[in-house]
Amino acid sequence: VAWDAPAPTFREEKLPSYKERRPGMPDDLRSQITLVKRVFEALRLPLLEVPGFEADAVLGTLVDRMRSEAVEMVLVTADKDMLQLVGPRVRVLSTNVRGEPIWFDDEAVTAKWGVSPNQIPDLLALMGDTIDNIPGVPGVGEKTAVKLISQFGSVERLYENLTLVQGKVRETLASHREQAFLSRELATVSTRVPIAQDLDAFKRQEPDWERLRGLWTELEFETLLRQLPAAE
Repeated sequence: VAWDAPAPTFREEKLPSYKERRPGMPDDLRSQITLVKRVFEALRLPLLEVPGFEADAVLGTLVDRMRSEAVEMVLVTADKDMLQLVGPRVRVLSTNVRGEPIWFDDEAVTAKWGVSPNQIPDLLALMGDTIDNIPGVPGVGEKTAVKLISQFGSVERLYENLTLVQGKVRETLASHREQAFLSRELATVSTRVPIAQDLDAFKRQEPDWERLRGLWTELEFETLLRQLPAAE
């Protein structure tokens, strides 16, 4: 389970306004974080939190490190940036507005966004991301961004062939070149987090049932209590 660390990240250094439009965590949720971590610890699920890096970078680093391993990886997240990590043996599990599960493999990403997983940063470089306050290029919406990335393949190729773009869009792209490349950098998931653990550290372990029993009793989770194995 990856967590955002409280220290500033490279994205905030690059763009001080990064995520500033995102509303703060509600107090009634903030007060539960400690309890949530206690639950994960009792379940013996590894918690990874690296100062200076967001949770997406932690997951991105693990995916990059394990691509050569014979393991199937599933990233459970609603962050569309993480779709760029989808590939052979790597899928994303998200939910729709009704809370129903949605699986993203290569084909599902392309069907949803009109570009391949590795082109997601290029797409966001042009259309931006209001959730993370990534600016993109003003006036370039999702449809135009998909069309340009589909045609040229990447932001680099687009700017190398900018004379082929017609009309006002070419002028807009030309005047916001630096912003487009900055936006792509911000939208690219880092894979360079210093994580000491190897694959063995993430093997599934038997939960600490007695600790869970105490937690479920404390939190009055009666249904979960009834599902626990009988105490020895």
